[in-house]
Amino acid sequence: MKVVALVSGGKDSCYAMQRCVDFGHQIIALANLLPLEDTVDELDSFMFQTVGHQMVGAIAQCMGLPLFRRRIQGTARTQELRYRKTEGDEVEDLERLLRAVQEKYPDVRAVCSGAIASNYQRLRVENVCSRLGLVSLAYLWKQDQAHLLQQMIDSGIHAVLVKVAAMGLNPHKHLGQDLATLQPHFTLLARLYGSNICGEGGEYESLTLDSPLFKHARICLDEFQVTLHSPDQFAPVGVLHPTKFHLEEKFSLTPPPSLDSLVVSVTNDTVGEENLSVTVDNSGLTLVGIDSASFKLHIATVAQRHGVFTFSCWRQGDDSQDFDAGYELGVLLASLEAELQRNGRTWAYVVYVRLFLEDMQHFGRANEVYVQHITELKCERGVPSRCCMQLYLQKGGMGKAMVEVTVAPDLSKKVLHVQSISLWAPSCIGPYSQATLQGQVLHMAGQLGLDPPTMILVAGGVAAEMEQAVLNCEAVAQEFDISLCTCAITFTVYCSENIGADGQQQTEDILQHFLSRNTRCGDSDSSPTDVEKISTIGHPPLVLYVLVPALPKGAQVEIEPSAFVSSSSACFIDRDSIDDMSTRLEETASGWAWQCVQISSGKQEEAYMDDDDDEKQQGRKSLTTLCEGLILPTHFCRAFTFIYARSNDRASGLSHHLMQRNDRMQLDTNEFKTALEQCMEAVGQVLEQAHLSWSEITVFRIYYVAQLIAMADLQNWMKEILASCSRKAHTYDLKQQPPPQLPILEATFIPTGGVRHSAAVNALVAMDFTAMGGSRSSEHL
Repeated sequence: MKVVALVSGGKDSCYAMQRCVDFGHQIIALANLLPLEDTVDELDSFMFQTVGHQMVGAIAQCMGLPLFRRRIQGTARTQELRYRKTEGDEVEDLERLLRAVQEKYPDVRAVCSGAIASNYQRLRVENVCSRLGLVSLAYLWKQDQAHLLQQMIDSGIHAVLVKVAAMGLNPHKHLGQDLATLQPHFTLLARLYGSNICGEGGEYESLTLDSPLFKHARICLDEFQVTLHSPDQFAPVGVLHPTKFHLEEKFSLTPPPSLDSLVVSVTNDTVGEENLSVTVDNSGLTLVGIDSASFKLHIATVAQRHGVFTFSCWRQGDDSQDFDAGYELGVLLASLEAELQRNGRTWAYVVYVRLFLEDMQHFGRANEVYVQHITELKCERGVPSRCCMQLYLQKGGMGKAMVEVTVAPDLSKKVLHVQSISLWAPSCIGPYSQATLQGQVLHMAGQLGLDPPTMILVAGGVAAEMEQAVLNCEAVAQEFDISLCTCAITFTVYCSENIGADGQQQTEDILQHFLSRNTRCGDSDSSPTDVEKISTIGHPPLVLYVLVPALPKGAQVEIEPSAFVSSSSACFIDRDSIDDMSTRLEETASGWAWQCVQISSGKQEEAYMDDDDDEKQQGRKSLTTLCEGLILPTHFCRAFTFIYARSNDRASGLSHHLMQRNDRMQLDTNEFKTALEQCMEAVGQVLEQAHLSWSEITVFRIYYVAQLIAMADLQNWMKEILASCSRKAHTYDLKQQPPPQLPILEATFIPTGGVRHSAAVNALVAMDFTAMGGSRSSEHL
């Protein structure tokens, strides 16, 4: 991509440019914001480094690139972490600066910045980029600072300190010294005082005098003055004011160009906002004019008594109607928005979105529609996380798209949304985030095996993709101070059908190898403390493998984890402090600890049979069910229940055998209904052990093999069973005063190519349910 680089003159912005070039981008212009007065060294800016601004023009000369400059007229009017356009804010100066670059260079596609750890700065750059249709490149983001500083020095960056403001740094001693000389001292200060080695806490700022990108010349600082801003005894603040410098030419075919030929001054009137504004076409995407008779809309609802909702929306398929996939998705999203409003909610309350498509070739069009309905403006606390895959929707009697949304009872969610391309983890450019924390459950977006800095699938097949996807998930989890090794509740692993049995086994092996790097399963000799019992799971996570026809970007695997975050300020356990929690845990002994539940029914030996005489045996088979769950009593439970036919070592099982033949399974109706009822009985037992009720279920999904089971039959059977469950929930909750309304419990039916408990055992059906309790609904999801 062609890139404009935000340049302050410091080491970070200059090294970020080097990384852009390393990853194949072309820097075509520089952009800089400076104080209104040349004599001013530093502004009280939350966003921009201005110390050393007198030298930025020299950097443009050394690189031979045009430099767009604007004087900062705004101030930090909006100091909240999330930023929205605010007139008079210094961020709007950045927008006008970049608009001017776009006017001069319409083919510029991205903006490079040197953000390392400041969410405040990153979010504001991303906000401006989003408004202008540009991509944010932040290749230093979340890199280890000690390693990063070493990389800068090794790469040939020569920079000196131009500001100090930290314990252990003396203006008269350290200003003007270079990074390589001071690196050991920075390391010592980090050990003594917890200082940031790269100065991310404001400990120091730097000025780059030479870089491999300085093709024409290097800067020689001849004379400078030291100005003391604060004579604090422990952490004096001082800045370096350059008074004389010159350029020393390098071995280049051409000398550095003159400064006047490079600098473009950007004023208020340089470009009108209307010229470059990004517009969105919302035509044809509302409910107006839809014939409800021809567009048979279905919305399934789970309404939990603490205020959590799950809505699933799809069009009931009709061969006589052929709607455009984008149009159909627009209707679904508009219908869901109306349903949210009927329940006193908006998109801001949505925690997670599952987007299912009949054909992944419609993914691009689906994204265009998605971003028109779910926007940053509608989601004041951050956009929901998302996963997406192709399903056998039309085989399941549905249309070309299905959407499921999980809705919180309040706006307490915490969202991690990094739109910048970096080395940290794959970016989410658009209105979907990497992870959403509601209460103490972390809902993580589906991760592909993308190489973060290039956003391209890694080479090496399914094993390489799976390893990279796991690393991407772990990088996101660590932003919440957890590891999925110890805190994962579930992994839903979506596998492309084309990977075969060997590929399925590889995905399982890689995940198990990752999880084996911890002591969550009792490997430690020491007994966990009461607090540790709930701060980590202590049991292996639940894993569900789902075979699907296709995934975004042609990926072979996608991972969707959920995890427990004990350090959240909003938590399951009603506590004033961690000490108070410890006291109450001691009082309740082991009742707070996470527990693993396993319930099976049917004769296991009848579920595993030989392949001999398949034609004779495939009509009627003994079915068995298995339920595995993780519970935190009275607060949370998540469980998977499976219905199996048979499996053995020589084949992947009956479901695989019939999928190859594309046959419908000839099931005994009564036997299958009995198995479904056994699954629901297992759900009831898990709820009972968790001390939760049916009316506290928040999510209920049924994955089934579309080639083997007719959705109409499954829906009819489950409708009767779920009605019974709702009556049970109503009976259970009658103990409350006043008695509640009859709870709403409907399932989301997900037609797949296969569902697995492990690579060796295929299931016919897998049920996935979550329940949450507690008197304060805002703490639960």
